Amino acid sequence: MLFICIDMRPFWHRSPQNRVQKSLQTVPARATLAVAQGLGKHVRNASHWGLQLPTLTPNIENRVRKLPKPSNATQSLQPLFEAVSNAMFGIEDRYENDVAQGRIDITVTKLADPGGIEIVIADDGIGLDADRYAAFCEIDTDFKKSKGGKGVGRLFWLDAFDQIEVDSTYGLDSGIAERAFGFVLNNTEQVVPTAEDKAAEPQTDTGTRVRFRGIRTKEYADPFPKRADTFLRYFSAHFIADFLLGGGPTILLDVDGDAIEYPKAVSDLVVGTKMETTAVSEEFGELRIVGFVCRPEASTGLDGLHQLHLLANGRTVETRKVDNLLGIETLERDGETDLAFHGCVSGEYLDLRVNEGRTAFNLTERTLKQISRLCMEAVRNRMLPDQVRKFVEKRRKRYESFVERYPTYGFDDDDAQLGRVPLHAATPEEFASGLVKFQIRRDEERQDTLQKLISALDANEEFRFQESIVEAARGIQASEQLALAQHVVRRKLALELLERLITRIRAREGASDDFHLERTLHSFICPMNIRGDDPSKLEGRAHELWVIDERLAFTRAFSSDKRLDDVLVEAGSADRPDLFLWDLAHGLGSTDPDHPDAIDMSEPLRTVMVVEFKKPGRRTYNGAKDQIEQQITRYLSQLKGGEIESFGRTRVRIAHDCVFHCYVVAVIEGDLVLQLSGWDTTSNGKGRIRQLKGDYRGQIEVVQWQDLVNDAWMRNSATIHAAGLSRKRLTTLQPMSGAVVEDDEGDAGE
Repeated sequence: MLFICIDMRPFWHRSPQNRVQKSLQTVPARATLAVAQGLGKHVRNASHWGLQLPTLTPNIENRVRKLPKPSNATQSLQPLFEAVSNAMFGIEDRYENDVAQGRIDITVTKLADPGGIEIVIADDGIGLDADRYAAFCEIDTDFKKSKGGKGVGRLFWLDAFDQIEVDSTYGLDSGIAERAFGFVLNNTEQVVPTAEDKAAEPQTDTGTRVRFRGIRTKEYADPFPKRADTFLRYFSAHFIADFLLGGGPTILLDVDGDAIEYPKAVSDLVVGTKMETTAVSEEFGELRIVGFVCRPEASTGLDGLHQLHLLANGRTVETRKVDNLLGIETLERDGETDLAFHGCVSGEYLDLRVNEGRTAFNLTERTLKQISRLCMEAVRNRMLPDQVRKFVEKRRKRYESFVERYPTYGFDDDDAQLGRVPLHAATPEEFASGLVKFQIRRDEERQDTLQKLISALDANEEFRFQESIVEAARGIQASEQLALAQHVVRRKLALELLERLITRIRAREGASDDFHLERTLHSFICPMNIRGDDPSKLEGRAHELWVIDERLAFTRAFSSDKRLDDVLVEAGSADRPDLFLWDLAHGLGSTDPDHPDAIDMSEPLRTVMVVEFKKPGRRTYNGAKDQIEQQITRYLSQLKGGEIESFGRTRVRIAHDCVFHCYVVAVIEGDLVLQLSGWDTTSNGKGRIRQLKGDYRGQIEVVQWQDLVNDAWMRNSATIHAAGLSRKRLTTLQPMSGAVVEDDEGDAGE
């Protein structure tokens, strides 16, 4: 037997049919039918027995408590947005096809004080007549179902504000009447009249005024905007689609005296006329897109520049950043540049899939991304084809420049590679991140193929021997060529920069910053004031010592611009050799593979290199310390027979019969011509060389700066030509986004 409790008290009621209907939308059809049939049997029996049937009793406080709480400023403003939307609906009901006649005044005072804030929303709409007042008093009403109304917006008011007052004037056959009531959160009486319904004064217009006072809970107070400019940004961002589409009422918003008028504030930012198209798919049906090109201020308060506004029943539910989907950084129109795109998307698919509070769609992020991609494809192809075409050409040039700089990523034709990277890719990092997974996959496939081929050979399996071997060889060759190109391009750029830097320093001889440029030249070849064997200094790995000697390409056994008393265990002075390198075998790579940074200390060092850099263009060498042979000998006297203390507290001995290879890189002119006049010339006739005698073994060689560069070019000429480059044809790379490229007249060396 079914027992039923009856409660006949009057209260702000809900619509059980509406709630059940919404709930049963998620229940399988068979279950719904069974429930209906079961309940129907009891209801018929109860009626037959003459029992009075009750309605469900609402628990408004619990209902409000269960509402989702705001986690950001936009959500904290949702109750206000609901009130403004209701005002818009009231104006639409009154003015119908001419809603632009309507007006909404919004006044916000004491914004920074959550407890004392007051917000008033006043409209000149149709007012709360009998039907609309009845709908106001019904939770989950379907009165505005045709407009997408869910009947729960007023619950957000109760959740957010301490005090709520409503005054409304509405039309009767006999004239204009008015009603006023308070809206209270409790389970017995929610709509509390504050005055008797009565006839309004003559000449009174219809409309409704809602007043909110004080924010009720911490959940709303904390994220609620406290500054007028912040409040205005969020308000504009929420209703921007309404303002762009136009045709709505005038809204005057005053926040603590800072006033703004909508939609004028937004429509004035639109450049040119609106654009319209559709995007159609089997899954989403027809989606209507209205596009606008706006000044960038239209995106203030939004994430990103280009925006797609997804609407349900004419109201913005979600705004999505689509900079990456559009690709174009900024738009141009009617002679203006640096513009933004705003698109408004609507359709039945979206109307049917919005949540109860109309704050989000009941769709997965994956689905929303699919909708965004579909719509932005239509925007690119039909709304902005000319600008997209220009962007595609620019993007291709950027990609070509990227591959010139990083040839290892050119493992497929340009069209295939561009199809693998995001449309917005413009920087080396973006191109690389889009292609690296394909590069890894390609290399893995090649490795697997080679391994299978090796296994087949070992197992004497039958296979197309010649074709398989040729194909594998081609794959290896292609991989080697890309790696070689990457290596060559980097070295070629380094040599070009070194040449230009030397030229710049010579041209600025005597300038106040020439010492700074000299240090720049030294630092380019090798970072200053470090020891390469210091594991805490990563700079020790970033040098170009291959310019001096190819054996030094990977060495870390060096001291750059360090005092000798910081390097030697005992003795040593404040002298600072520009470069002091030991253990040349380390530079040749003959070290323990398990300990690549370790230095062989089993035998004393028998070969050491000392390098001094003299500023290009220097002509004066008349001081006692400027005598090159004496300067070098002074270094050697401290090094010979000494010990170098490494960073592991171990000691590296220098043999008494150590051979010292000493290089001085300079331009032989001025005083240096006379100083070196008694020295032998080098094989090319341009440098000078002198054998060390007496207590020291080895030689001192003075190398011209240009010869140093020429030798480096010569050593790398084979690989440069193999990569299709040449020294005469300087590398001309297009500047990438965020990069600065100086011409010959610029200050590249500075």
